[in-house]
Amino acid sequence: MKENNLKKMFMFSVLLGCCFISGCGKEKDPEAEQVLEITIAPELTPTPDPSEIDPAAVVTSGNLTMVNEYLAENGVNQE
Repeated sequence: MKENNLKKMFMFSVLLGCCFISGCGKEKDPEAEQVLEITIAPELTPTPDPSEIDPAAVVTSGNLTMVNEYLAENGVNQE
């Protein structure tokens, strides 16, 4: 009987020690874990007006106008 109680106490202490080692109940700091904030809508990036930049950097297809920002910033080399 005494040996059975010792085994139970030993198992309980091992389980309790595992809980402390694994950090159960420890509050985690979001800044320390570098948690990223998720936004619902993406932020708008300013796009230059197509009429103000080099026409070679602007592509129009139907009602969609796209601006190649690399060409708009660096210019177009035409040889």
